[in-house]
Amino acid sequence: DVERSRGLGDVYKRQILGVGNEDNGDDAVGLKVIDILEEKTLPNWVKLYYCERVPEHFIGKLDKLKPNRIIVIDAADMKDSPGVIAIFPKEIISKEYNFSTHTLSLTMLEEFLSYTIKDLDILYVGIQPKYTVFESPLSEECFKSAIELSNLLYFIINENEQN
Repeated sequence: DVERSRGLGDVYKRQILGVGNEDNGDDAVGLKVIDILEEKTLPNWVKLYYCERVPEHFIGKLDKLKPNRIIVIDAADMKDSPGVIAIFPKEIISKEYNFSTHTLSLTMLEEFLSYTIKDLDILYVGIQPKYTVFESPLSEECFKSAIELSNLLYFIINENEQN
């Protein structure tokens, strides 16, 4: 879907962060996207980070690499159907939607990095969880969305690699 892919291209240095908690069902959907992308051959201008619950632990690495775009993928309670994928600006994350248990650290990540990286663009990609109960598996809806988003990102990355 063109509307969903807008803003993911125009490559230079891309960092993709998967955020979540493997122990809480669909909260791990961002991590699943990274797992799927790690199985693919990506160009060297794309770096993947399996951040789990602490994306702020990667500030030093991200600052050193000076990316121009960071894509953060996490479960987001949008009060929608399980598996729905959406892109959000920082302002909406901090006010309207619950990006699982990582809301504060996600917006802080952008604030810290914006001091040292000029023209940094961070996209927050949320996937609606079905359930985030302790020791529950990833739902079929979120698993399918993780595959869909991984394939979309891979397609966009390859399109930019060929141009």
